[in-house]
Amino acid sequence: MSEKSDILIVGAGTAGTYLGWILAKQGHFVKIIEKDRKEEVGKRLDVIHFESDRIKKAGLPPFDPNKPDCIEIRDKSTVITPDFESEIKTRVYQTIVRLTPFLNKMYDILESDGVQLEFSTKFEELLFENNRIIGAKVSKDGENEKYYANIIVDASGTSAVVRTSLPKNYGVETWELGSDDVMYVLLQYIRWKVPDKPTPDTDTGYNYWLLWFGPSLGENEAILGVGQPGSYENARLAREDFLKQIDLPPYEIVKEERGFTPYRRPPYSLVADGFLCIGDAAAITYPFSGHGVTATWMLCMIAADVISEELSRGGYLTRERLWDINVRYFRDQGAKFASLLAQLSGVLNFTKKEWSYFLTHGLIYKTGENDELPEPNKEYEEDMSLGEMIKFIFKILGGLVIRKLSLRNIKKLLKANSLANTIKEHYENFPKSPEGFDAWINKAERLWKKKTVAVKKLDNIEIEYR
Repeated sequence: MSEKSDILIVGAGTAGTYLGWILAKQGHFVKIIEKDRKEEVGKRLDVIHFESDRIKKAGLPPFDPNKPDCIEIRDKSTVITPDFESEIKTRVYQTIVRLTPFLNKMYDILESDGVQLEFSTKFEELLFENNRIIGAKVSKDGENEKYYANIIVDASGTSAVVRTSLPKNYGVETWELGSDDVMYVLLQYIRWKVPDKPTPDTDTGYNYWLLWFGPSLGENEAILGVGQPGSYENARLAREDFLKQIDLPPYEIVKEERGFTPYRRPPYSLVADGFLCIGDAAAITYPFSGHGVTATWMLCMIAADVISEELSRGGYLTRERLWDINVRYFRDQGAKFASLLAQLSGVLNFTKKEWSYFLTHGLIYKTGENDELPEPNKEYEEDMSLGEMIKFIFKILGGLVIRKLSLRNIKKLLKANSLANTIKEHYENFPKSPEGFDAWINKAERLWKKKTVAVKKLDNIEIEYR
């Protein structure tokens, strides 16, 4: 059996469903295949966070906390210093979502807009004609089928089953995620045993340990989450170090989840002849948090514009015709994320004392006017005025004078920031066409090799961030 669609998307998670939806709304025939059964998609994680402003930009229907797919919508969060002596209230607009109900809602929306969804359908291999992708061979119900399409989209998650199967010289890197390329995440759904005792708010972060308490499913419940590179054991030991230093009321563990999220740069090109990769398959995540859903939605909007325009013109969708997806993404969000990833090699060296100083002196979160709460930089780029820069420098000097900051780690921070600015500028000059791409890659490789390893020294382990 064989059939043809305009777009064939491999993976029915948050990335594939969103891209399929917006392309279908533009009148294109979209087919999405998913290896899992419908009732199993999204079961790996229960509760996830979406940035509320990105939901609006993506044009998704508003969330309602009274509906099964939404737990709450919040506008504040708390960060605790690692000495546990200070808390910083921040302005964070987040929508807390239950993944499986959200995906099921999206499936209904997609099908009403004409998208064909096929579950329990596994990608097997790409189909080529004259060395160009023209479709995919899949297996379903014990039978092999051939699906043809004008473009194949890899939205298969961290396994990146399509991208990693590309020919080596096809134009998109085929690396697989290794242990140093991901953040290993452990989630414990907990229930407080003594409800009357004070507990951390379910919006509290402990940056030093990359650990947080988040909202869970019921009253007197929370999610204790932690993420670390290298291994699940590193994440467990970081959580253990935290728990030994904080006095928490008694709790019981209701259930546990684990997973990982990309922690590395994306492929230098997201497109090739008849091909696009998005989401975790392309390592599209916020470098400081590991979230990737809404970041990919921003990429999907760009991709949908380009793909829709090129489909209307007819003919084969070559790398050259899809190239503007690269240009528009990497010159904007991609450049900002590359810069932030480079900055981490300076920030993650900080000691407890240094983290506490940076947090309490407003050196991490942007300070609001008057009584406004500080907030993270929502556009993920440096936007300090000259006056703010001067204040920043004086606070750094003050921290050095009173020995709250070490000269060695400040030097590492400044070096990382300098490299981050250079990398950002390089990505903002992403080549307009494939003609200058090889030279651009060569320089990018030289820059990324300058990124140093950061080391976090906890009481029970040293963790490397590469």
